[in-house]
Amino acid sequence: MNRLKQTASDWIAFIKAPTLDLPMQERSALRDVGWLFALNCLIVAAIAAVLFPAMLLFDVEMSNDMSELFKRPIWQILAIVVIVGPITEELVFRSWISGNPKLLLLLGGILIWFGGSYSLAQVGFTGANPIPLIILTAIIAVAVLVGQIRYWKRPSPVWYARIFPVIFWAQALLFGFIHVFNYAGDNPTALLPLVLPQLVGGLIWGYARIKYGWWSNIVMHMAYNLLATSGLLYMLFTGGEMVSS
Repeated sequence: MNRLKQTASDWIAFIKAPTLDLPMQERSALRDVGWLFALNCLIVAAIAAVLFPAMLLFDVEMSNDMSELFKRPIWQILAIVVIVGPITEELVFRSWISGNPKLLLLLGGILIWFGGSYSLAQVGFTGANPIPLIILTAIIAVAVLVGQIRYWKRPSPVWYARIFPVIFWAQALLFGFIHVFNYAGDNPTALLPLVLPQLVGGLIWGYARIKYGWWSNIVMHMAYNLLATSGLLYMLFTGGEMVSS
């Protein structure tokens, strides 16, 4: 119990003032991540004790996309929700938050590619003629490669460390917000409290990413989704109705 209290204290201190100057823990890392995951589950369980009755009261259901997902075979559901989903989301939201220049360059290249390809589509330079998109992709790929070579061993930029608290909270808030589309209801604003478990996940998994490395947040996300999905599948197969987390 003392270890759980210390884990909670360390996490709260971090989210109050997020910093990159956090010593990377290597010894006993797996045990510490286990305590952090236990904290994650306890917080979500406390939130769920309030949210689940509210969901039933206000007739909240899964969105159409989520409903279709849970009509698939069980092995597909588990593969998507427990493996593909967590890995993809952690790569998008938290792989780069350590401020490693290589990862920031890669993220920047991906964002520029999406923005550039969208702009080309808007002005009619895509479709039957793929050459503009190929040129754009080649230019971005070369730029990212050159940047990777140049900044391969560079530490996190000073400017990034300064704005890291904003970045840390932004990734957690955005991660939580996008999960509102898992639900369906008459009042979209009323659905926002339902993403509190994902917001907590963004804060805890982001902390783990900085303190223990990239593997920890992925493992915790996968374990969390496995627990949540197992409970949901049990309720669905026993005739209960619930929403996905």
